[in-house]
Amino acid sequence: MKRIEVQSAGISDIGKLRADNQDQFLVAELTRSMTIRSGSMVFDHGDFDHGAKLVGGSFGHLFVVADGMGGHRSGSEASKFAVQYCANAILNSTRGLLKMEPSNEDSFAEDLKSMLTNAHRAIEERSKTNDCFEGMGTTLTLALVAWPRIFIVHAGDTRCYLLRNRELKLITRDHTVANEMIQKGHLAPEELERSLWSNVLVNALGAGAVSVFPDFYKFDLQPGDSILLCSDGLNKHVSDFQIGKTLLDASVPRTACEELVALAKQGGGSDNITVIAATFLAPQAPNNRMQLVLSLPSNKIVLQDLEISESELDTCDEEPEIGNTSDA
Repeated sequence: MKRIEVQSAGISDIGKLRADNQDQFLVAELTRSMTIRSGSMVFDHGDFDHGAKLVGGSFGHLFVVADGMGGHRSGSEASKFAVQYCANAILNSTRGLLKMEPSNEDSFAEDLKSMLTNAHRAIEERSKTNDCFEGMGTTLTLALVAWPRIFIVHAGDTRCYLLRNRELKLITRDHTVANEMIQKGHLAPEELERSLWSNVLVNALGAGAVSVFPDFYKFDLQPGDSILLCSDGLNKHVSDFQIGKTLLDASVPRTACEELVALAKQGGGSDNITVIAATFLAPQAPNNRMQLVLSLPSNKIVLQDLEISESELDTCDEEPEIGNTSDA
């Protein structure tokens, strides 16, 4: 796998009109690691009998946005529970991220969709444990990057965008009554934002629904690409043109997130606003290394770089193509 520099940031804001924030987000880096319990090998800083940990480079990045529904406690609980459930499921997957090669992508896609289905069932069960949780639900958009591949699983009206070559493209599809009406020819696309049905969901996790029907997308990223995940509190008040321009003009993802939240609040801030931005850049110099992390009696941490030659790394030179395998 070729090296890539990933710059990312996320922000969640209560907005101007809501009394609480029911959005949740997660930005995480997935790394290879090994904790040594015992061994005969000796390194410069000692042997392996004190729980030394070998930490390799990053091999994946995880981005999640969830927008809870229900009362104050139930909406926040649903979005929090969904994000935690998915993070735990990915970390404990039996196939795991090491099997995301093309030959296993179909089964991996089913794993991700099953993950949302299982999260939906778990939320429904949790809603029965406390009267305050009754009817709780959440949208969820999850993007998993194992360079250069990106996998997206999605339910609801949280969104994922791709910015490539100065062009912003909406990857996900809002699961709303208004979009269903457009597909059936009962509503013109230009009337979408003004429609009273644009905020009525037809697909989400929990919320008393019989099931959830996740969409799944996959394609190859390119150096220079950016992705943006957001709750509908952003796109209610900020146009796609403004989103793309802000991503292009911002020097780093953190600045883009801050400026987009500010724009949404200037436009009314009628809902919670959550934004994740990530940019993928070719690194200036290779950093193929593994770190030896030793826990010393003084509680100091020692990092020892172990160089790995480029020939020992997997590479992928395929040209990226954007596509999706949406089922919903």
